[in-house]
Amino acid sequence: MTTDNVTQVATEVLRLYGIEEARLIRLGGIDNTNFRVDTGAESYALHLCATRHDRAAIASELVWLSSLRSSAALMVPEPVTNHAGEWVSSVTQGGAETLCTLMKWLEGRIPPTVDAMTTEQLAQTGALMARLHSHSQGFKVLEEFSRPTYDEAYFRGRFNTLYRALRSTGLDQGDLEAFSADADMVLTRFGSLEPTPSAFGLIHNDFHSGNYLLDDSTVSIIDFGRCGFGFYLHDLALALMELNETQRGSFLRGYVGVRPLPDGYVSLNETFLVLAYLDNLGTLVSNPEEMNFVVNETPFVMAACRRAASSPA
Repeated sequence: MTTDNVTQVATEVLRLYGIEEARLIRLGGIDNTNFRVDTGAESYALHLCATRHDRAAIASELVWLSSLRSSAALMVPEPVTNHAGEWVSSVTQGGAETLCTLMKWLEGRIPPTVDAMTTEQLAQTGALMARLHSHSQGFKVLEEFSRPTYDEAYFRGRFNTLYRALRSTGLDQGDLEAFSADADMVLTRFGSLEPTPSAFGLIHNDFHSGNYLLDDSTVSIIDFGRCGFGFYLHDLALALMELNETQRGSFLRGYVGVRPLPDGYVSLNETFLVLAYLDNLGTLVSNPEEMNFVVNETPFVMAACRRAASSPA
C-alpha cells in the first residue's frame, strides 16, 4: 500500500473504535505498519498487520496480553476491543483485507543498547520475565487459542534456512559440515526434553533490549508478536544472549527473586543459548542487508554449538 492508502486504512479502522479525529504519527516497523494515535485525551498504538498474519493467532496474542495485564498486573501493552467487542479489526480496500489491532500507548524509552541499562533495571527485567512465566504456568488455554509452538521441528527449520544460506558464502565447507553435525546433536537432545508444566508454556520469545521500555522506575516489555508455546529456558536464553557475565548475574538475580530458575538451567543453558543463536541468525538471513553480520557471527555460533554438542547429556 502507498503512504496515502495506509493512512486511509488507519483512519477508517479507528472509526471501528469510535475514534473520529486523531493525529497519526507513522512509526518504524519491520513486520507491521505502526502508528501512534493521539486523540488529545488518550494515546494509542495502532498496528496494521502483515497480510500473512492469521486472525486467530493475533487475537490469541491479545487475549494473553489482556490476561497478563489483569491477572498478573504486568507492565505490558493493553489491547483495546472495537465496538463489536473484538480484539482484531479489519478493513477491506481494493479487495484486500488488512487486519488491525489497537493498544493503549505504553510510555517509556527503548534503551539504545543493553549497556545503557543499570544493574537494577536488568534485575527488574529478570523479575518481569519470572512473573510472566509464573502467569504462563497457570494460564488456561482455551480450544480456540492459537499460537505457534517452538519445538524441534521449528528450530530444525531455522537451522536449515541458515545452513543453506551459509553454503553460498566463503565459509569453509568442512567447517559447515561439522557445524551441521553438531547442530543435529544439539537439536536431537532438545527434542528429547519433556515439556512439563513447570518447564514449558507460553513464552514471549523475543525478550531483548530492543523490546524493553524504560520509565523512571519501571521496565516494561513490548512486542508479543512472536509469543507462543516453548520452554521457559528458551525465553531466558534469548534474554541472556546479548548480556555479559555481570549483566547476566543482575538479570538472573531478579528472576530468582520471583521464582526458581527452570529445571535443568545449569545443564541445558548452553543448549538453549545455541538454539537462541540459531533462531536469531536463521531469521536474519532472510534480509540481505544482514548477511555480513550473519557470516561474521557464524564462527562464534559454531564454537558454541561444538561446546554444547560435546557437553555431557
